[in-house]
Amino acid sequence: MKKIYLFLTAMLFVVSVNAQRIDAQHDFNSMLRPASSTEIEASNNLGRALMEKWNATDRGDTFFYEDFSEGLDGSTPFGAWSIEDSGGGSIWMEADANSPAGEFSTNIGALESTTADNGWMIFDCDLYNTPISDGVEDVTGRLISPVIDMSGLNSVVVEWEQYFRYCCFSPAPVFLEVTTDGGDNWTAFPAWGDFIQSANTASANPLPTGVDISCAAAGESTVQIAFSYLQNPVVGNGYSHYYWGVDDVVIRENEIVNDLRVAQVTTGDVFNYFEYRSLPIEQAIPEDEGGLVAGVIYRNAGNADQNNVVITVDILDDGGNVLTSVTSEPFTAPSAANAELCPQNTNDTLYINTDWAPEATGDYTVVASIASDSNDETPDNNQRERPITFTNDIYAHDDESEWNVEFRPREDDDNGLFNPTGYGNFYTANNPGTTAYGALVAFGPNTGTDFLEFELRFYTIEPGVFLNDAGFDVAFYSVAPEYVPSSIAGAELVYYPFEDPIEMSVANPTDLDDDVFYFVGVLNDFQSEEELTVVGNGNSDTDNSTGAYEQTGDGDFVWFTAQTATPAIRLVTSEQTSVDELAQRNGVQLMQNMPNPAAESTTIEFYLVSSKEVMFELYDAQGRLVDQNDMGTLQGGEHRIVYPVNELQSGVYYYNLIVDGVRLTKKMIVQRR
Repeated sequence: MKKIYLFLTAMLFVVSVNAQRIDAQHDFNSMLRPASSTEIEASNNLGRALMEKWNATDRGDTFFYEDFSEGLDGSTPFGAWSIEDSGGGSIWMEADANSPAGEFSTNIGALESTTADNGWMIFDCDLYNTPISDGVEDVTGRLISPVIDMSGLNSVVVEWEQYFRYCCFSPAPVFLEVTTDGGDNWTAFPAWGDFIQSANTASANPLPTGVDISCAAAGESTVQIAFSYLQNPVVGNGYSHYYWGVDDVVIRENEIVNDLRVAQVTTGDVFNYFEYRSLPIEQAIPEDEGGLVAGVIYRNAGNADQNNVVITVDILDDGGNVLTSVTSEPFTAPSAANAELCPQNTNDTLYINTDWAPEATGDYTVVASIASDSNDETPDNNQRERPITFTNDIYAHDDESEWNVEFRPREDDDNGLFNPTGYGNFYTANNPGTTAYGALVAFGPNTGTDFLEFELRFYTIEPGVFLNDAGFDVAFYSVAPEYVPSSIAGAELVYYPFEDPIEMSVANPTDLDDDVFYFVGVLNDFQSEEELTVVGNGNSDTDNSTGAYEQTGDGDFVWFTAQTATPAIRLVTSEQTSVDELAQRNGVQLMQNMPNPAAESTTIEFYLVSSKEVMFELYDAQGRLVDQNDMGTLQGGEHRIVYPVNELQSGVYYYNLIVDGVRLTKKMIVQRR
């Protein structure tokens, strides 16, 4: 019998994912920083695309419209808006030419709403907490509408255009609240829309958002709505910085009666584990253990209950042939007005164990469809699909066909160097017997090539341990110029092995607290003149599988998880050809210096298969050139450099051998007595 189970995604205040892979940052020191020009461009591009789609959709007649052209006085017959906030009414404000104006938000630009030119509102908590040197407060506040008579509305949908950025937890602090008793009691609806929740990440600009508040407001005569910035009662206080802009508020009835939608399809349990774009076939869940898990995230977007709802999941091969099909038992999907809970779940999720496992590597597609005994008025959104590739040896969260962003470090304002940075993804093992051998990395076009060392780290995250406290294996490499593309579209995956193969432990779905997770990342742990960048997929991390190595407000660099985008860093479970092997194929082999650590002198051996031009370089841990020796043309055979280190300070160094343009790098430790 096929197993089907329902998971209600009631995530108003907390992201429901395994705490092993979410490092909670409990104060403002979590990664406060200005947005980069790349982030701003991506935010604006996404906003324009969303608005184009939003404006092309017929959403019915407008009951209420506020464009804030009269500021808090309001531009409707219902009257004025009011504000209340923890800053004594100084955080919610009418935006001006400088908004947002805090020390970490001044470069982000204004809200790009439809009527931004005639005014918009902003919760400028960054400005309120500027400068940080004067102290920081966690903040709350409401922008409250006038009293609105909704007694004639059978359903109520609120729509608006917004943008926001927040610190310092992943769950968003932005809510749309409703009261019918003058503010004595409020009902809070999530207001982040399609934004993938992540602290310190800018939303689309603008982000058009709609929320059905029928369960709290329909048929009521004294309704007020509020755009509310709230501290999180589950994860604790810690929201202090950045901004929230709001404009063009519309209230209308939901005129669509029957409208079931499939919002997302997943190829795994994304609330406790992960889904993958590619997965080693040895890690496919066997049929007798339930097979591939398909998650179907759906919603009733109409104003009527939907009865006898069924969800069907089909798995297709690359020729479009149906390999297996499973249909849920009928159930009822209530409308927002009739939901058992208020606020209702924005989406519900049905997980289906398909009892299917691939017999061979290849491309497959999971197709999910939803239907009821009513005639759906918008059938185009009743079906969605998700591709998955089963490979011989590659885990991947990213989709190579949709690489569209470049992850880049930040530049230090004081010295013009690029800050330490890193990017990575989480992985788990479903089945025993898998060995991790290395990683595939796709560098971005702004990656440096003159001298750029990076670390490849493989973290093993034991039960009860967070990523930043976990142990890791590390290997050191440099970026060869031939692996730096001229554009994102030209990026290619390069294989780097770990120092030693690593056996992976199996996750335990019957006891989530006993799970072992893995994290693979590349990072540059020092400031440098060049950038370490990778490409990836923007607005894609719906399973909280990513991490970024960033600076806290205290100046430390740590991993921050639950990002919005997915870097192209893949885990490999078999031996492949490494960059060192490629160098050997070109007739070069560089040995590890001996002794290492060295105190007085150390010997570096290398081998040339034929006559070649050779350059030797030595760099310190900050990437500064310490020594350089043009060795000229050397004949084929074994060569040896005896290098004195007695005048070097103790620490980590890197030596390069550049042979006919091919660069090889090794790490050397000097330990003076």
